Amino acid sequence: MLRISLSILLAALAAPKAEAQSAYTFDVDVSTSNFTFGGDSSVGRIKGRPPTFDMDGEVEMTLTRGSSGFSDGEMTGGVLYTVPARIKAEVPNVFSWLPPLATIYIDDAEYTGTSASFRIDAAGNFSTDIVMTPIGGTVTVIPLVGNTEVTNLADYGPTDPTPISGNVVPSGTGAALTLPIDVFFYSDDGAGNWVQLDLDGTLNARAEASSDMTLSTPGAVIAGTNADLNVVNATPSSATFVAYGLKLGSTPVPPLGITLDLARAEQLGGTVIADGRGNASWTLPVPSSASGVTAYLQACQNGRISNVLTVNIR
Repeated sequence: MLRISLSILLAALAAPKAEAQSAYTFDVDVSTSNFTFGGDSSVGRIKGRPPTFDMDGEVEMTLTRGSSGFSDGEMTGGVLYTVPARIKAEVPNVFSWLPPLATIYIDDAEYTGTSASFRIDAAGNFSTDIVMTPIGGTVTVIPLVGNTEVTNLADYGPTDPTPISGNVVPSGTGAALTLPIDVFFYSDDGAGNWVQLDLDGTLNARAEASSDMTLSTPGAVIAGTNADLNVVNATPSSATFVAYGLKLGSTPVPPLGITLDLARAEQLGGTVIADGRGNASWTLPVPSSASGVTAYLQACQNGRISNVLTVNIR
């Protein structure tokens, strides 16, 4: 049923853009990317022990150069992870001399962030909506009374689109990014037990322009509407394809001499010939029945593959 609901077929080649886009992979400065951690639950407020941690990893973006600085941008993914790899929190007992009502451990958490496309002003300032999706790690809840419960952090699902404001400016041959983030993840077992985890901090990162082929979408993908997909840094004037899968994995494509990072990948839409700048675009209808599905997309050409784009269909 999901395979049918995700058969988003029939692509239309969009007009090429007047300004050149480039892909950037920002390396997060772990020493200055500091976050606080807390939250709420059905048994009480969650307190980080300690309440702070650092963030490391990479943020992937496409940026368009204007006459001075950047004019447009979009967050397309990357992987962020916490330092240390284990974060501890407690739900304090109302009686301070008694053990906590629950102890919570988050281990090996990994997140990816995507955003709607945004305009960038002359000073490098921008505003957009970000969606943070947990893609790895576990949450262990040890209650004072009852059984220990271990869940995958990915089961919490993506955050709601959350407004953010940041700054990105040219720096040498690359770019510098400052990105405050304040998001929460929520899980509810339907039996009256729920947990909300809050992350609040600022990412500081630097990047050099990348020549990697990069797939992105300029906004939220909403069931029952059209979705735009864009590729930059493809091989100019060459056939370009997009594939999708419902899980990460591996799918060999012998005619192209590549292996996709998707399990049981299928082609999405039609073949597009990249323009002279290496840009390609699709406009695809999203079925109403696809609401709530998470799909993984990857662009490819002969001998080349792009990043994996995580799409949470709303």
